[in-house]
Amino acid sequence: MRANHSFESNELEKLEIAASILQQSGYRISRIQRQGTSVSFTATCTAVASEQEERARIETLVEHFAIEAWSVRFG
Repeated sequence: MRANHSFESNELEKLEIAASILQQSGYRISRIQRQGTSVSFTATCTAVASEQEERARIETLVEHFAIEAWSVRFG
């Protein structure tokens, strides 16, 4: 199963660190883009075992870095 995560924050440094951690964990990371005062990126993982485990893992990262917005699509 595949998971596509979208992250958005007003703090570039938070997203750069989160993107680096995810990339080291095997996620494919898009280029970080600026949209007005916020920045965003997407992370894709093609080998997700379960939606519940994936959500729990990423929620921990989102909470730790206090990332303002996060969404996920499974497919």
